[in-house]
Amino acid sequence: MSDRNAPPQTTAAASPQATAVRYLTEHGYEQTTTSSLADAIGMSRSTFFRRFGSKEDVVFADHDLALSQLQEQLDASELSASATIAQGTLEVSRVLTRDPVTARMRSQLLRSTPLLRERELVITHRYERMFQRYLARVAAPGTPDWGSIAAAAAIVAVHNAALRRWMKFGDNHAFEELERELTDLLGRFAPWFGGERGASRVVVTSFSTDIAPEDVLRAVAAQLS
Repeated sequence: MSDRNAPPQTTAAASPQATAVRYLTEHGYEQTTTSSLADAIGMSRSTFFRRFGSKEDVVFADHDLALSQLQEQLDASELSASATIAQGTLEVSRVLTRDPVTARMRSQLLRSTPLLRERELVITHRYERMFQRYLARVAAPGTPDWGSIAAAAAIVAVHNAALRRWMKFGDNHAFEELERELTDLLGRFAPWFGGERGASRVVVTSFSTDIAPEDVLRAVAAQLS
């Protein structure tokens, strides 16, 4: 998901990825060669390629981890759709913000680099497709195809709004509110996949053929109410 609109920071964590993101932020993405970036984080060029793949990949390494963990969670969860989505999305937030300084520097780098913003859009669509496939799998019978598409896009949008609040304003309650927001969001898609559904009820009726159809319907409706 997106992590732009954050204020610049001046310190970085000591991990290789954090050092790389800081170097790219300070020296410019397009002006930095892979060799100079590898030197900056104390790796040979071949080691850098084995670990990260490219200077673009090192910027989005947290997203790769978050996507992998999210897929595993969606595949294994036995919770309701609402709880599964909330839990998975909050875990994405945790991964992306576990190093706040690097998260904010990456945001600054994305804002200043059009090429990276294009890659960010691709990653956003990966989150959407992942949620869409999960929702389509758990959807109630009769759910229209567009239901899972619309819900997935909304989930990503709500998450990104919370992430921007955290980035821009240092709002420590952003992710506490996110769980409630996601639960409310999927509730609006009920009864497709919006939350817990009650047990099914079956009503069996018998009636005389001389009873008016509207009287039968009223009797059945009274039992179901």
